[in-house]
Amino acid sequence: MSAKKKYEYDIVLSFAGEDRKVAKRLYEILKQEGIAVFYDLAESERLWGKDLYQHLQQIYRDKAQFCVVFVSKSYVKKRWTRHELKQAQARAFQENSEYILPILLDNAEIPGMNRTTGYIDLRSNKMVDVAAILLAKLGRGNIGDDEVDRLGWDGKYVTYKGSRMASYWPKQIRKAQKQKTISVIQKYDRVRYGDEKEDWGAHRQPCHDCGVMIGQFHVVGCDVERCPICDGQSISCGCNYDKSKEIVVD
Repeated sequence: MSAKKKYEYDIVLSFAGEDRKVAKRLYEILKQEGIAVFYDLAESERLWGKDLYQHLQQIYRDKAQFCVVFVSKSYVKKRWTRHELKQAQARAFQENSEYILPILLDNAEIPGMNRTTGYIDLRSNKMVDVAAILLAKLGRGNIGDDEVDRLGWDGKYVTYKGSRMASYWPKQIRKAQKQKTISVIQKYDRVRYGDEKEDWGAHRQPCHDCGVMIGQFHVVGCDVERCPICDGQSISCGCNYDKSKEIVVD
């Protein structure tokens, strides 16, 4: 079996200038997840002085695992986007595989792109959901609701039970209180904040990592939560919870 080909970019974005706002939002979400994305304004230094016709030909034909195309009436009219699409279509034809991932912004139709091609309509989907699907397509696994909340975080903070935290975090704390056990070889009661053998300051302050109060269950993945088997750090102890050594939350 041949090794999987490595590309300079995981994703290249092709869009009209009028649609930059939505393209930039997808770029920002993917970038914070460590995805290598070609987004023109992030490459200004590298693009300066290059023969853009030839350089973009290579970018959109050879340099990425997938090409995300923001389909719109503006996209159809632009010469540069037609050039980018032509290169992406050449790649898709040559490899006879899914390479172009269309996102519909309006009712525009792209010459040479069949309506039977699987697409996502941004008019009926949130950008954060599109990003979650892309991450799964790139092999990051299925993204749960909690992760989608994090991906879509707008940078705002809230005060919850006296502690300042990201606006999506209180929801995760409330959910954590319903996850009373973890499945190992058998079920063990989770260790509540304040019940640890060591003093983690539960009587003085919320958990410094996940923000729960004394008597509450930690958010799963918190670095303070103790393993109910060995009393080590739950996220890094050597207990063999299952074959993948991952905690299974009930």
